[in-house]
Amino acid sequence: MAVINFIDDLKEITVQKLSQLGYPEIPGEDLETLLLRYLNVRRRIPPVISWTIKKSQELINKPLSEEIRNGLQQFIIKAESGQNLKPHISTKINDPDYKDLMFYDWEIFHFHLGTEPHPTQPEFVDRTKELLFAIADIHSRIMYLIDIHPHKGGWTNQDLLRIIEENWEELLVRDTVRGINELDHNPSDNDIDSFRKAGLVTLVQTPGDRVLSPMGSGMTTDGTSFQNIMEADSIRRSVREIEDWFIQQREKWTIHFQNKYGKDWNDLQFKLKSFEEPVEIEELTTGEFLVYSSLN
Repeated sequence: MAVINFIDDLKEITVQKLSQLGYPEIPGEDLETLLLRYLNVRRRIPPVISWTIKKSQELINKPLSEEIRNGLQQFIIKAESGQNLKPHISTKINDPDYKDLMFYDWEIFHFHLGTEPHPTQPEFVDRTKELLFAIADIHSRIMYLIDIHPHKGGWTNQDLLRIIEENWEELLVRDTVRGINELDHNPSDNDIDSFRKAGLVTLVQTPGDRVLSPMGSGMTTDGTSFQNIMEADSIRRSVREIEDWFIQQREKWTIHFQNKYGKDWNDLQFKLKSFEEPVEIEELTTGEFLVYSSLN
């Protein structure tokens, strides 16, 4: 019987990805934990691409100190030129298990606008009392700069939702709840803080009378991101389906490797090398790479 265990390979790949991001393996972690840690880190770091920047009218008109104005300009230059924005995010990114409840709820990033290296962690910029709040749409490669607010109160500030609605209403269409026109009780910013800490999913109503479900899908009662859980489940399910499909193609692969290398099915060792499309599978005894697409 050919050697095929793509779920074990998936665990190995996830360990490697975490290691490449700077997070060493913790012995004994199961696949679910590894995937959740990897997705938690990956989602909290904007990808290194050239972003198109859009600023809200509120940000354009906002009076800023020279320090923050310079920091914002440097940040925009980095984003537009495709530089790594990790130095501007929270130093808590060093903890792959850190629960960013604002991001899980509204999928809004916050960035520090320092222009010099952090005094003790030079891989980050210096921390600033005021933060830039933004949405990064990976599919369109557009980063929407919402506003700049102080740390205190920024995480639950519903005025950010108002600004999004008034500047880029299209961003809220997906998460607008149909059939509900008004909430009996619209939570205050303090309510939202309490609900998040309790792991409760919160609907909010915007000044434009739009009822919104969590743009980031929300979190469980232990603070784990729903979106991370769903994506981890999807990855595992997809890999199992690929393995099942691959085994169903046994006759095809037997003929291919027999004709090309003189190898029987029982001689072959297949290893999953990636789980993101196009999925690559290596036959270890020959070194041949096979590509799987969901279109197969």
